[in-house]
Amino acid sequence: MAIGLSNVKKAFDGLDKLSGTYGDDFGNGDLADKFGDFAKNWELSRKKLTDEVDSLSKIAKAAAKAYEEIDHQLAEAIRGAKDPKTAKKGK
Repeated sequence: MAIGLSNVKKAFDGLDKLSGTYGDDFGNGDLADKFGDFAKNWELSRKKLTDEVDSLSKIAKAAAKAYEEIDHQLAEAIRGAKDPKTAKKGK
């Protein structure tokens, strides 16, 4: 999950800025202005979204690490545990 979220962040980071890129293609000044507003809002929203995805990626990575540590500790505890049936015979 952490890797997938990191890839999403990289994809968003790699997107070109929309503002100023397509303005001349609209012809109509009002339409170009509206698109400019959209592009500015999209860049701000994309930045916020990218920051949130990055935070989630870090949380997922930390959770995976914690799970692996707990799993390792449990495996060690199981390996070190004595079988109750054989422990009674040793008395």
